[in-house]
Amino acid sequence: MHTSPRLLGAGIHVAPPGKDYPSHAHTSWELVYYVRGRITCPVGDTSYDATPGTVLLTPPHTWHAEQSRTGYANRFLQVDANPTQPWPRLCYDDADHTLGRVFDALVRESTQPGNDELRALLLAELDLRLRRAASPPPTPTEQLVTQAEQLFEERFATGLRIAAVAADLGISPSGLRAAFTRLRGTSPQAALQAVRLRHALAHIRNSTLPLQAVAELTGYHSVSHLSRHIKAATGQPPGAHRGA
Repeated sequence: MHTSPRLLGAGIHVAPPGKDYPSHAHTSWELVYYVRGRITCPVGDTSYDATPGTVLLTPPHTWHAEQSRTGYANRFLQVDANPTQPWPRLCYDDADHTLGRVFDALVRESTQPGNDELRALLLAELDLRLRRAASPPPTPTEQLVTQAEQLFEERFATGLRIAAVAADLGISPSGLRAAFTRLRGTSPQAALQAVRLRHALAHIRNSTLPLQAVAELTGYHSVSHLSRHIKAATGQPPGAHRGA
């Protein structure tokens, strides 16, 4: 009987298109957070489709595999916990990417000696959030919007268009707009621009990159395009945010 989960190991796995991970099982829980790609995951007698922001939780002694559809990357944790731990088998990250940040922190801290207390705190937070995610399950519309937001985070710098996101998710652009309006009170285009703006401001505040490079890294057409968006959102030109 475990009083609390214990981290056994953690890491990052990256695979190119067509590179599957063969069926295997562990004596501990395996918790996987997918950050990129499209993957089909047979787990026991059930098969799950994973996209960015999907968290898949496999109990001990359960056979599972990953079938790569596009190439993918994930963060994985090996966790010693009760086989009956009240965690969902599948859940999705929220708009603030809370689960993703906890997974990243645990992977990072797993290699640092003497950080047992911090790892225990992070794992306790993850345990609580997974318990909350177990019920109720997200609605199809919530899943759709969350997956779209994950695609925004993954591809914001590529000249991404909302029509392409809708096509990837198997919905019409108007259907995606309706879902965002209902759940977020905004449009998918505005949500994508907010992601670009957040990353652009982070580059400006924390680096000495020229504005042309910042624009290229964050999906803006030009420096003037970047400047207009920053001034409209903050009331100040980009230069006012240097070192802020």
